[in-house]
Amino acid sequence: MPIMERPDERKALEILRKSDPEKYQEAILLDKPDIQNPDQNIGVEVTQSLKESVLKALNLDGINIHNEEQILENIKKRYGNDVLRINLPLPDDTKKKIAISISNWHSLFNLIEAYDNKVEKLQSGNYQLFKENNLFIFVFGEDEKSIEQLAKHIYRNQTGRQYDFVYVYSQPNFYRIDRQMNIEMKRLSI
Repeated sequence: MPIMERPDERKALEILRKSDPEKYQEAILLDKPDIQNPDQNIGVEVTQSLKESVLKALNLDGINIHNEEQILENIKKRYGNDVLRINLPLPDDTKKKIAISISNWHSLFNLIEAYDNKVEKLQSGNYQLFKENNLFIFVFGEDEKSIEQLAKHIYRNQTGRQYDFVYVYSQPNFYRIDRQMNIEMKRLSI
């Protein structure tokens, strides 16, 4: 059965090829992990972080994103218990229409949750492992503070298998984070 290509994975590969062509020019889209370059012995898993962006679009970005009860209470009070229909602003000044069931709120990840979810899956043995295993996270409107918090989280939580580098892309900013809390940022025009 052929592997279904997702647009976010294709975009991640395009971004990686632009940011580090030596490592990713010959990489291909596969699965578990999503991007693989066997010649360079590199694999990259791709995911998204949406929670902060949704809260911002709902004008709830001032509340503690780690307090799920407070978030859900505020959302239900303002928008009801059914489905949120919002226009999510994207970094290129366009909007993406999304619908989120309130009952599925827990499935949206913030940046650290997106990372932790993928690290947990890396431990499962269901992923092909490479000499270098990386994670690529798309975010929409992430701020510097969240990037720094993720870098600290990565540094403090090094148990079991870990990603060598975590790439975070919030158009046009591309961040590369290693396990020692080093953060490199490039502005990419893609």
